[in-house]
Amino acid sequence: MSPQLVNSENSECSAALSLMDVDSIDRDMKKALAILEPMAASGDGEAQYICGLFTYTGTETQQDKASAIDMIRMAASSGNTDAVLLANEYDKLGDGQTFDDLVALKFKGVQRDTIACEELFDIYDNGKVPVKKDHRVAVRYYTVCAEKGDVQAMDTVGFMYLMGKGVDKDKDKALYWLKSAAQEGDGLAMYRIGFMYETGQCYTEPDLKEAAKWYTFGANAGNKDAQFSMGGLCSIPKTRYYDQKRAAELFRAAADQGHPEAAYQIGMMYAYGDGVKRDVDLAIKYLEIACEGGYQQAMTDYGNMRFEGQVIPKDVDIAAKWFETAASRCNGYAQYALACMYGNGIHYQQSDEKAAEYFREAAEMGEVNSQYCLACFCYEGRGCTKDAKEASVWFGEAADQGHPAAKSFLGMMEVAGKDIDKDLEEGMSLLKDAADNDGYYEAQYYLGKIYMDGKYVDKNIPLAKKYLGLAAKQGDPDAAALLNRIKVMKMR
Repeated sequence: MSPQLVNSENSECSAALSLMDVDSIDRDMKKALAILEPMAASGDGEAQYICGLFTYTGTETQQDKASAIDMIRMAASSGNTDAVLLANEYDKLGDGQTFDDLVALKFKGVQRDTIACEELFDIYDNGKVPVKKDHRVAVRYYTVCAEKGDVQAMDTVGFMYLMGKGVDKDKDKALYWLKSAAQEGDGLAMYRIGFMYETGQCYTEPDLKEAAKWYTFGANAGNKDAQFSMGGLCSIPKTRYYDQKRAAELFRAAADQGHPEAAYQIGMMYAYGDGVKRDVDLAIKYLEIACEGGYQQAMTDYGNMRFEGQVIPKDVDIAAKWFETAASRCNGYAQYALACMYGNGIHYQQSDEKAAEYFREAAEMGEVNSQYCLACFCYEGRGCTKDAKEASVWFGEAADQGHPAAKSFLGMMEVAGKDIDKDLEEGMSLLKDAADNDGYYEAQYYLGKIYMDGKYVDKNIPLAKKYLGLAAKQGDPDAAALLNRIKVMKMR
């Protein structure tokens, strides 16, 4: 079920390796060397590599490092991958204590010493000096630990097969090792099996029933990721798992173990009284945990709550703190929020320049409201150089994301051809989209005025009344005034 540390297909070499196993009752290093030496002399690359380790360390034979390196190079030339790796490491390091220590570890690894194998896994999995990161080598060493009952190793090796990290993805081997760890009570392995079934990883068909089963096992074992994931399933309406009370219990259990997203979920549930009795103090407690844990959605939502002061008490200082933290991590919405605060002089000294700076950062990341606001700033020359063409670009970016006001403003710019190239057809299309599909009152007003004036299109009073009426119903006083003018004109 697992990759061998030394890939032996030779029965004699396998017998020698069995004699070298540190946990074997038949352990006999001298006898193992006696089996390997004639094989090495006949050109067996695997035997040459292992004999090279014997000779380099002076185990059951006279120590001769130069001869050992020659033997390892011969093994490398025959294609033995372990020898190729060690020869390359020797070329990099040369003689010295660092290389000696590495050889000693590898020799213990061949003897299936779990302490050495765990250390070698860590070295190769993380690329610690003096070796290069190599997950292929790392998983072979850690498999020894898994085979000897190390639960963490079982879980990790299973995960590596699940993800194809250092080995080919293999559902059967992933499940073998993960279930082996799960049988020992490992909640993380249970979670990983559940995640595999939920997401269809490792050539597995998604199976929510199996996922829920394993998430439940993991949750009961106290794994916070399994608790969070099962809580998520319990939060989905119209499913067999929907149970807000159970979801709250699971989210709270995971949050109490420091799971940031679970803390956010239970915090929001307490804030709005969803599935639990509304509790402002607990909402604040868990949302703070989520923010401290680095969950950006919590930072922005909690920041908004503190800014608005409707769901939980208003505190602009706290809002600014979490907006700043999220913005420093390139969160576009937080940058937008800070831009608005600077632009309106809330908490900070009013600064159009700082507002424009934050709008630009967020706009460049695709935050749609910032694209629109930056366009307005560029059009007005507020906090930045006045530039109608740049404004039209940002209006266009926001319009492409469906921003009604951006469609409306850009539509008027294109209809009028002021400061940018005129495009009547495209401009009218944008205005009609914003007016008809989005119900945006300014687009309705602009269309009503265009049809009333007849400057850019043929005058059409019925259409003018239609769009001005729609805008007036939404409380637009300019639209109401134009409607009144039409009535007066008609009376005359």
